[in-house]
Formats: sequence, structure tokens, C-alpha cells
Amino acid sequence: MAGMNGDIRYAAPRRRGAMAMGVTGLVLSLGLLTGCGSGDAANEGGSDGNGNGAASGGGKAAAGPAYKGPQLPGLARQAAWSLPAPDGGGTPGVLDLGETLLFAKDADGAYLPDNEAQGEPENAKNRVLFFADEPENLVLEFRDAKTGALRKSLKVKTDMVSVTTWHDGVPAVAVSTSATAESDGLTEESTTSTATLYDATGKKLGASQLPQEDEQSTEEQTYDAAYLFEGYRVAVADNTLTLTPIDGGTTRTVGCTGNQADCSFLPKEGLATGQSTYAPLITGTYYAGFENATGYEYDPEQVTLSDLTTGAKVWSSGEVTPPQGVKFQEDGDRMSEATRMLRVEDGKILTAWQTQAGSGTWIDAWYDLKGAKTATASYPSVEEPLFAPSGDLFAAATDSGTVVRQTADGKQLWAQGTNEKALAPVRFSADGSVLYGTTDATDNGIDDDNHTVVAVDAHTKKVLAKDLTTDQIPYFNDTTKYGYLSTDDGFFVFAPAS
Repeated sequence: MAGMNGDIRYAAPRRRGAMAMGVTGLVLSLGLLTGCGSGDAANEGGSDGNGNGAASGGGKAAAGPAYKGPQLPGLARQAAWSLPAPDGGGTPGVLDLGETLLFAKDADGAYLPDNEAQGEPENAKNRVLFFADEPENLVLEFRDAKTGALRKSLKVKTDMVSVTTWHDGVPAVAVSTSATAESDGLTEESTTSTATLYDATGKKLGASQLPQEDEQSTEEQTYDAAYLFEGYRVAVADNTLTLTPIDGGTTRTVGCTGNQADCSFLPKEGLATGQSTYAPLITGTYYAGFENATGYEYDPEQVTLSDLTTGAKVWSSGEVTPPQGVKFQEDGDRMSEATRMLRVEDGKILTAWQTQAGSGTWIDAWYDLKGAKTATASYPSVEEPLFAPSGDLFAAATDSGTVVRQTADGKQLWAQGTNEKALAPVRFSADGSVLYGTTDATDNGIDDDNHTVVAVDAHTKKVLAKDLTTDQIPYFNDTTKYGYLSTDDGFFVFAPAS
């Protein structure tokens, strides 16, 4: 679930444009991709039928430099394909669209770098590839995630390229353009922004206006496109969220009730929030809601789930029995009302309940959406567990170190002992077989953050690597199970280990 893994945090993006160029030099020159014919493909004519130039690639596998780094657990020893680093350093930026990895070239044919800081374990996959003060001409390259073959190139004029989601969590790319209408002497200057969404093949999905605020920080402006979420345009006003489908349909309203209601949307995490409740804004065919956020009643705040098609409420935390160990009142005093919704799958909902106010111990509990009001399974957890991509395992970082459990029933696979360095979980491999994490280095600081990376077998805790650095934690493509990372030599993609 987006937003529920502990690694989903983002550094402030670097703004690109005439002024920013002079300061940060964001555009790094990169030679033509060896063996891919990318230079020719990017300049071919044609149209995608949407007013943008388009061209199909030749389908050749990418062949760049050889990987010289250490073995990465869960992945093949040698890279399946790669892109070279430019002479001045840096690597091509990338957006992960599942079966496709998306790259961008500027008007001079140079690959653009990621627009966000990478290489730190708390950063998830890049979300913003390009951000400028004024629209610029770019060529987007849709490359096969397994081979690097150029599947399609798309000529666009844009001031922002970012990743978002279409219905059912399908990755999509948002290509945004802003235009400013100057004041005529009486009217205020106004800016409008529109995003066109494309799927992993470069096919247009739809277009929508983006929200505009009078005053926004650079980071907020960068994430305007994130308000296009799961194929809906999300608008926030007066503690109410509205969800308008981009491809047509009924607008739904996510309300909050109570005098302390604070209904808001966290676009980078995909979360909606009440006052002390959290839930994925949209998950599958459902959307979240919040009730009774108040400081004057002892009834706990509730998180709800409603059907996107009908708008009918189908589940509420206020209508089920909290799991054993959770206290909402004791001797007339409020204890806790913090409740999270984590996952919805196979007719069941996974929730997290804080045991009492201020406690770091949470109880995860499964309920049937249309069944009994008591939990079908419950077990101890933490506020933000790290789930494996398949959802069958999760890692919980406790004061004593990491614990790995099965998500279905909470069965503990392993836990760290008192004589071990506490492992902070960072990322599972795509198949869930490997868990990467960091420990505090005590005798030989490995990198500037004084962390060392340890990779373990996710099912047994067997150490698979113990001397990696934080920038050697690969990202994983959930669709293909391939992994990828950047080094000083270039951008490398690896097949899963056989």
C-alpha cells in the first residue's frame, strides 16, 4: 500500500529553470546510449494522436557499461542492461512505471537526472523526473524494464514530469504544463496547470486540471500532479476531500466530522487523514472517510470505507470490536483513539490500533468487510510496518530490533536478539525473499551517515551481505521483479537471482 511502508519519504526537490540552471547545473550531458539507437528514435517524426510527437523504438536491448560493484542479494551478479554515466558525473533520472522505465532527454539530447535526492535509505522510488519554471521541449523514452529496449519515444513540451497512479494502482506518468494569464489592470494574474496522463506504453489515459493555491512552497508545487491519484482528481477544501474521476463518472466526497476534524490528503504517501486516523485515500474500489474527531466526546474517532461505485459505506472501525490489548477508556479517561487502515484485499481489511496514547505498540487486526465484527486475527506491530511487495510479510522496527511476521496471521518468522545490532528495515526485494536494512556502524563507519547496510534472508534472518553502503540498496520493479540502482559508472538493471 502506498504510504504505509516506512521508506516513503521525500527530500525537497530541486527546481529546474533558467535561474536554477545557473546555480545547480541540473542538466548533465550524456552520450548516446550504446547499442540502443536512442538518438535516432528520439528524433523521429510521427504523432501519438494527442498533439505530441511520438516515435516507436527499434526494440534493441540496451548495452551500456559493465557493473563493477558488489553482489546485490536477490539479484543476478551481472546487470541485464545499463546506461552510461555522463563525463561530468551523475546518472539518468528514471520513473518506474512497472513494465516500463521512463527516461527523459532535453532539447540537446542529454538525459535528465532525477529531480530528487537519491541514495538515502529513507527515500522511496523517484516520483518527479523534471520540474521547471517554464515549459521546455523534452523527449520521453519508454524503455522495457527487462531489456532497456526503446519501446516508444514521446515529444512533449512540459514544466513537470512525474509518476502517479491510474485505477487499481496502475503506474502512470503525468506530463504537466502551466500557463499564466497576466493582469489586464483589473483582474488578478492567474495560473492554470493541466496534466496529461499516459500509461506504461505511452498511451494517453486522460487529462485534468491541477489544483492551484495562492501561496505554495516549491515542494508543494512539485507535487501538484500527485493530486491526480488512482485516476481521480483530488480537491481539498474545508476539511472535505472530493474525488472526481478523470475519465468520467460520479464525484465522491470524503468527509470528516467532529470539532477537531482535520481531513487532509498526503499526496506523496497516498494517505488521507482524520484527526488521529489514517487510511489510503483510495484502495481498489473503496475510499476512506473519518467520523467523530472531537475533544469533547469519549467515543473514539472512526475510520470508514465506502464503495466508489455507489458511495455506500461498507465498513467502519466504530462498528467492530477493537482487538484485545487496545484501550479507549480507563476510569473515565481517554486512553487512545489512533486507528489506521493498512490494506484491503480478498474481502478483508487490515487495521492498526494504538494500544494507548503515546504508546509505540500497535495491534494489527484483520476483519471481514461483510462478516463478523470481531477480528479474525490480531498480533502486535508498530505504527508503520514495512510490507513486502506481495503483502505476505512485513518487518516491524521495534526498540529491540526488527521482527518479521506473516501478514495473514501474525506468525513470527524471526526476531532480533539482545546481542545483535538493531536492524532498521528499508526495503524488501520484489519477491520478498531478501530484506535490506541499516545498522549503526560502531567500529568502521561505512558512509557519511555512519550506517552500514545488511541484507538478510527475509524468512530466516541469515545474513546475505554485511558491508554494503546505503547507495547500494537497489530499488525493485514489482512487475518484472528486476532491481536497479545508480553508481558513478552509470545506471544498472539486474534480473532477479535464479
